[in-house]
Amino acid sequence: MGKIRKRIISGMLGFAMLFGTFAGQTMVASAEESGEAKDIQIALCITGTLGDKALADTTWSGLQKIMEEYDNVECKVFEATNGATDWEPNLIAASTGGYDLVIATASSMGSVLESVAARFPDVTYVSIDSPIKLPNVASCTFCCNEASYLLGCIAGMWTTRTEIPGVNEDKIVGWISGMEAPINNDYYIGFCAGVEYTCPGATVLQSWTGTYSDPLTAKEMTKALISQGADCISPVLSSAAVGAHEACQEKGVYSFALDTYQDDVYPGTVITTALKDGAIVTYNYAKDFIEGKLSKEFRLLNLSMGAMDITDMAEIEVVLGDKFPADIKEKVMEIRQQIIDGELEVPYNPVVRGEAEN
Repeated sequence: MGKIRKRIISGMLGFAMLFGTFAGQTMVASAEESGEAKDIQIALCITGTLGDKALADTTWSGLQKIMEEYDNVECKVFEATNGATDWEPNLIAASTGGYDLVIATASSMGSVLESVAARFPDVTYVSIDSPIKLPNVASCTFCCNEASYLLGCIAGMWTTRTEIPGVNEDKIVGWISGMEAPINNDYYIGFCAGVEYTCPGATVLQSWTGTYSDPLTAKEMTKALISQGADCISPVLSSAAVGAHEACQEKGVYSFALDTYQDDVYPGTVITTALKDGAIVTYNYAKDFIEGKLSKEFRLLNLSMGAMDITDMAEIEVVLGDKFPADIKEKVMEIRQQIIDGELEVPYNPVVRGEAEN
């Protein structure tokens, strides 16, 4: 089959070039080449905190790259250390604090961002993972359903393989997130569809913690899923996901990571990571704004352009040795290619694509 990781990296680079096309430049251009940057202030408002090894970290890294390339651009991240109660105050602080561009990871705080953006029409916003139809807002959405579908396909097959240590005979898997939001429901829809595709009739347990910043709650609720028979858990929890992964490690069951490569952070229990390239998104939106080329056109960021993908399962393959189900890896890569080629359509939440009201 060859090394899947190489194909993943290649796909992400392809996404950089494709996204860079709509941004007007590729990622190698510098401030000296453009000569356009003049004391521009950019704010990033996130739903949780840095250190999540997920969208907060990746989107912030894109803006850090901007600051390396543009001497006269300053970027600041507004963390929601108190959870949802910080979202509106942070957005207002950014909107009234002299920031020219406000970027928000708005999957859960989309309605809050929409309200704030309507109140400050002279500020330009970027909404990631929540489509907003206002003249001062540019929106894009990751097709999280596609990556989550692949995780569900793996989970459906994995939970049937009782020869794998820690897998029981119940055919029960778990899914846990912070709050009900369109993008989270998109993850859930894709995951459930994937489980049903490879293991019809399997049970998917669902749980909501109410927060993205409390790993202890996430850990306890994950343990509850495990106690109900789930032997494979998919956490969609930002920085709180560490609690879910720890619970899986302690109980000897399996989990999936999101956004950044974490297979080696939890070796032997994380099966694969669903990668999401947030750095490319913030980098190119910021660069576009700096150079006066920002487009408000809504963008879908999907598997076929390399915006999302899954890792090659190399870490868990080493840990499990001859217990590793190589046929599952082969099957999910076949399904992955079918999605990329347009041969398999994955169900999704129409709200995240602006096709329905929330």
